[in-house]
Amino acid sequence: MSKVLVLGAGLMGPAIASDLVKHRIADHVIVADIDPARAAEAARAAQECAVRSGTDRQGAGAAAGREEDAAAAPAEVRCESMALDLRDRRALVEAMRRVDVVAGAYPVAAVREVTEAALEAGVHLCDLTDLTGSAEGFDIFDYDEEARRAGVILVPGCGLAPGLSNALAGQGASRLEPPLRGVVYVGGLPQDPRPPLGYRLVFSIETLLDLYVAPSLIVRDGKTLVVSTLDGLEEVEFPEPVGRCEAFYTCGLGTLARTGPRMGFQELSEKTVRYPGHRDKVLFLRQCGLLSQQPVLVDGVEVVPQRLTAAVLMPLLRQGDERDLSVLRVVVEGRKAGRTARLTFEMIDFYDREARVTSMARTTGYTCSIIIGMVLRGRFGGPGVAPLERVFADADRYAELREELARRDMVIEERVEG
Repeated sequence: MSKVLVLGAGLMGPAIASDLVKHRIADHVIVADIDPARAAEAARAAQECAVRSGTDRQGAGAAAGREEDAAAAPAEVRCESMALDLRDRRALVEAMRRVDVVAGAYPVAAVREVTEAALEAGVHLCDLTDLTGSAEGFDIFDYDEEARRAGVILVPGCGLAPGLSNALAGQGASRLEPPLRGVVYVGGLPQDPRPPLGYRLVFSIETLLDLYVAPSLIVRDGKTLVVSTLDGLEEVEFPEPVGRCEAFYTCGLGTLARTGPRMGFQELSEKTVRYPGHRDKVLFLRQCGLLSQQPVLVDGVEVVPQRLTAAVLMPLLRQGDERDLSVLRVVVEGRKAGRTARLTFEMIDFYDREARVTSMARTTGYTCSIIIGMVLRGRFGGPGVAPLERVFADADRYAELREELARRDMVIEERVEG
């Protein structure tokens, strides 16, 4: 019996839990959160998803005259919840020791505590967070040797970007010869954009604002450099209904900032995609100090500008229809058979009306769930840190990932030029 612990019941954790049970990846799923009511709701929704998918399987089996196949599926997938404070190391390790894999969908500030707890518990960790090379000073590769000794697989950045973007970059690099050049374009967009920013929240407001101030890492001339987020502005065009957008540097390369040069990349960057005009408005807020974490005195009271900005913007960025879409384009250039060649991987995903799941939750949470399944089946090889760009350089693993994504109506299109 396979068991998975999902840490976090915010916007992404419930999507991970639901996909784990819907596709019978795990027999027992535990959703943990500091808020017991939120954890319980996520577990309840996942359990309902398991019941619906089980009914659908039986109906499909009977319709095809394959009752025995439907009956062979697990009769029940158990999903439960628990209250858990990640600051309680003893409780965290104890919860981890009950399972085979931990899915990390918790606040990024706890990444060090969660990683070290997983090593202590001796459990595999598939984490949405990847702060490798960030200003926080956390580097997942620092734990590689300890993970090997503990027999633990640490998979950082298991979402959309970093995550699926890394897998596509790694697969593209494997098909071409160095020197390589690459760029990742990725963004979550509202289908009905509204002022003032033409954007609607698909994850926490704190994560969004941090995205616009954290330094970005790129590769230039084969070396990893720090550049200012929001620089590198360019216009990009996607198929309808998306159309014309803009893209700019953000801190989404994850482990690629470290592994890219070793893979032969001379140029490599990640850019966030937004509707035109968004970047200049955010840059204005930053230049005015409204995204700063340094307190200022207002009528004798200390106020953190970014927290004030978050409080003002949050209701504005929750206006309108919750329908969203996600765009991902990974372009890798190099040489093949003595000629210059370009590979483009592209995916456009939409809000799931029937399940009422955002595209960002789908592309992030379901990607993580698929990776958990591959870890459970032994498809990631031996222990240690497993950056996705290395794992999915393998053609068979990439084909499996692409097939699983397609089962969830997330289709990766490929184009080859040259």
